[in-house]
Amino acid sequence: MIRTLIAEKNLNYAEQVKLIYGNSLTPENYEALFSMENLDGGLAGYCSMDQLSFIKLCHVADQLNCGEKM
Repeated sequence: MIRTLIAEKNLNYAEQVKLIYGNSLTPENYEALFSMENLDGGLAGYCSMDQLSFIKLCHVADQLNCGEKM
């Protein structure tokens, strides 16, 4: 929906803009959030303070092939 609203003003920009989940990722929500079609990332926040949660977040992101392609 957000990308559609941006596209109404500038289609080229809508294709390039990154949409980031602005609330903190948690062990309970990051798998679902990383799987969303129009979500490009999120903030680790509190999750980054717990080693095991952060490592799991990194593994999930890697399994879902998240991140920039070089």
